[in-house]
Amino acid sequence: MQKTFLPKIERLFFLIVFVSFFSVSCESEKQNVTSIPEGNRTKYNFNPEWKFIQENPENAQEVAFDDASWSTVSAPHTFNDVDTFDDLSIGGHKGEKNQWRGTVWYRKHFKLPIVDSGKKVYIEFESVRQIADVYVNGHFLGQNQTGFIPFGFDLTPYLKFGSEENIIAVKVNNDRNSDNFRDNDPLVWNHEHWHPTHGGIYRNVFLHTMDPVHITLPLYDNLKTVGMYVFAENISEKSADITITAEVQNENKTSKKITFEANIVDNDGVIVNTSKDVKILNAEEKFTFSTTAIVSNPNLWYTRHPYMYKVVSVLKEGSTVLDTYESPLGIRSFDFNKDTGFHNNGEHAKLHGWGQKPTNAWAGLGAALPDWLRDYTYMLMDEAGGNFIRWGHCAGSPAEIAMGDKYGFVTLMPGVSGESQDEGETWGIRMAAFRDMIVYYRNHPSIFIWEGGNWAETAEHYEEILDIIKTYDPNGKRLMGNRRSDTKTESEDYVTIEVGTEGWEREFPGLPIIESEYCRDEAPRRIWDTYSPDDNFYNNPNLYKNVYKYGSETFAVKQASHWWNKMGKKSFHSGGANWVFTDGTHGGRCPTEVTRASGEVDAVRLPKEAFYALKAMWRPEPQVHVVGHWNYAEGTKKDMYVISNCAAVKLYVNGELLGTDSTPDDGYVYKFSDIEWQAGDIKVEGYIDDKLCVSQTKSTVGEPVAIKLTSITGLEGWRADGSDVALVDVEVVDENGNRCPLDKGRVDFTFSGPGIWRGGYNSGKANSTNNLFLDTEVGINRVAVRSLLEAGTVTITASRDGLKSASIDITSLPININNGLTKELPQMYFEVPGEAEPLPAHIPEMPVYEAESQNKSKLFTKFSYTGDAKSMLRTTMDWGKKAYTDLDMNYTVIPNYLRGAEYIRTPDSDKGYWARDLLQFIAGVDMDIYVLHDDRVARPEFLVEDFKDTGDDLKIADVTMSIFKRTVKAGESIVMAGNSDGDIPKESRMYTVMGKIH
Repeated sequence: MQKTFLPKIERLFFLIVFVSFFSVSCESEKQNVTSIPEGNRTKYNFNPEWKFIQENPENAQEVAFDDASWSTVSAPHTFNDVDTFDDLSIGGHKGEKNQWRGTVWYRKHFKLPIVDSGKKVYIEFESVRQIADVYVNGHFLGQNQTGFIPFGFDLTPYLKFGSEENIIAVKVNNDRNSDNFRDNDPLVWNHEHWHPTHGGIYRNVFLHTMDPVHITLPLYDNLKTVGMYVFAENISEKSADITITAEVQNENKTSKKITFEANIVDNDGVIVNTSKDVKILNAEEKFTFSTTAIVSNPNLWYTRHPYMYKVVSVLKEGSTVLDTYESPLGIRSFDFNKDTGFHNNGEHAKLHGWGQKPTNAWAGLGAALPDWLRDYTYMLMDEAGGNFIRWGHCAGSPAEIAMGDKYGFVTLMPGVSGESQDEGETWGIRMAAFRDMIVYYRNHPSIFIWEGGNWAETAEHYEEILDIIKTYDPNGKRLMGNRRSDTKTESEDYVTIEVGTEGWEREFPGLPIIESEYCRDEAPRRIWDTYSPDDNFYNNPNLYKNVYKYGSETFAVKQASHWWNKMGKKSFHSGGANWVFTDGTHGGRCPTEVTRASGEVDAVRLPKEAFYALKAMWRPEPQVHVVGHWNYAEGTKKDMYVISNCAAVKLYVNGELLGTDSTPDDGYVYKFSDIEWQAGDIKVEGYIDDKLCVSQTKSTVGEPVAIKLTSITGLEGWRADGSDVALVDVEVVDENGNRCPLDKGRVDFTFSGPGIWRGGYNSGKANSTNNLFLDTEVGINRVAVRSLLEAGTVTITASRDGLKSASIDITSLPININNGLTKELPQMYFEVPGEAEPLPAHIPEMPVYEAESQNKSKLFTKFSYTGDAKSMLRTTMDWGKKAYTDLDMNYTVIPNYLRGAEYIRTPDSDKGYWARDLLQFIAGVDMDIYVLHDDRVARPEFLVEDFKDTGDDLKIADVTMSIFKRTVKAGESIVMAGNSDGDIPKESRMYTVMGKIH
């Protein structure tokens, strides 16, 4: 079975309507976009046919260098696709570090047609990881070391045309200075703690040729150009004023009288208005045109109906069209309100979605993905009801930001950042990247917030951030926030939105709030629950080292608890980002896994039960989902959990009603206790106002009998461009074709034809990638094949003893590459919206919110705790006081100098949880801080570096705690990490904290 990747069915229906309307509109009085001449600009796909070597030879930039023995690859490309997702996580949030790092070279041979002579020629890299030195025909063009921000160069002075060959050479380095992510200056974000260090030309490359009179590219780095800037003002249902500015360069030696024409085109391809201006441009002059046009009765961009226009700008000399350029346009107003949350065009919308790493690493493929696979991930987020994304902690790709426009995702957009307050060279690189990012992405309506950094800044730094926004996005009305801005008192004078960090309470009462990282828990897809057969998890000898010991059921149910209690039930809260959507190798905390298993989908985008749990909460239509399967052993009796956005749920087994629940836990969780398994069906129904709205049935599946293969390709099929990917789902099914939910076991593959086998992975096994064998996990797994530049058919056969084998053919389609160039752009995606999503069918009753006074203090100001459970501030320390929030243990004999202190009850359950920013506050007065630490646990770095051992100790129950002290000044920021960045004894305790006026 073969299928192409398609968006939702309503989009396909709308496309048919669109095609029909499109042909009619051409005959109507309205002007259609097809009537706009293309002009002199050509955009070449520069991805195919690069020469590559994973070495650092001397003089590889020279034209005469012999690269005949090098490999031939196509971008997007990474040289780390074979050494990632293959090692078990180190734990301690360190990520997968055993990847090849160093210097490599790419060279591309190409010829430019004579028709392009006399034009300006620019190369655009959507980004290279991490440092790129670029040469053309032996001439050094410059360097970029951001790793995530698009950049470009002017090739014109060095090029040859016609039969003469040109050579672009790129030296790429993905190394880092230190294993310690804090010591990796200047590129602090290039560390597996944040992003897997997948090096290479891992995103698209384009070559632009254009008339000497042209609208510039929005590539500030090296080119110092800003392109177009489009913004909407005075927005209502009746009209909107659209201002278009365009930086135009006349690179002729003579002056030119130029007409600038901006055409606003709706989603049906109809020009709804045009504005014009005329200017005589002097020789080699750079000038910014600015015009304004009114759109009557505009279709507004909503998260639930993201209607997109585009602006097609034209430069003419007389009647001759010299240049055309397109820019996205979405017309929307918005308000982040500190009391009522987020409003889009006056309509309230709770924001729910994910943080996502911009590397988007995929097992077997690394970070080098074709755009349609990025769209595949976005489609899943949309299916699960997402409408918010926070790119962490660096910028997403151009295609993905456009997908935010298309799918209606409010976007929190950073430049590049680690988790530090930077100075010197690092700060300079960060701010240049922040500027370049804003210039490139400022026309996208999905971006609502610029993230200034992943940590608080000084007043001087905040002013620099705001100055960049004022200079390059003066009319965007976007907010600015820094994650962990609560670590500096001056933050409140500069940030305009609180970017929260797993906090249970807001830190800035005068600001709106959006959560950037909640529910950082982890659970692999392959584990259902403790009642199901194990798959190298609960019986793993390293399980005790895991911070998280959750199966899929527990992980799914916790989604509701985190969402509801941290932001869902708080009417003032705008919403937030679940951390993260896809499993990856960045910063895992569980040594039983090869990933950080925090995602709602795994590293090949197969959904976990958590995916369906969030879908059942977040989709606006009535939803109901019973967590788990229905293939338990005889005699099993267990609690069954149902997640639903309905007001009541009924549960049936084999037609018998076993319970009705109209009082959910955590807003969405309906628990049915002690349900006895019986072969057959379990059915759940969701009700609103006593009306049946939705139901779901899961059935007992028979014994495995066969393997089933299903391929997935891009919309235009599998393209023989050297970098496209075809996916194959491998399922084990019963005699009726139903997937066997408890199946696990090895499947062997044979593979033939023009392609590169990339395989998949097993989440709990080392060295499982890139093999011609793979285990199914809960009945399914997914493998990938990368195309070659040769078109043809690959045949894949999957077999296992005792099962009927399966085979599938996938045919790659040729693309037209001429002298290293092609006009066939990377596979894109539908930009046609379907019908607007409805408003939520039911919203759980929200309790009246009252800020918890227990976390307010004169000593511990801006207090926040980012652990999995709550902590609380208490006063008047003395014997008999409770030490933890989750244990009935009291302080007994204490030193006199601790009496009367304020103190923090931490949750003992977080003793094995590690985060750099676990506990933070700003000293409200000059004070002494005491930390009580169980020395059976290795002393954490913050304790060793910042505190002194007093030599005293005290007991909490039968546990002896050493007392450490630090004296701080009023206004000083204190950040404490987790109890230990490593293994801890099973019976050890979490540290506690006290403070007393100095």
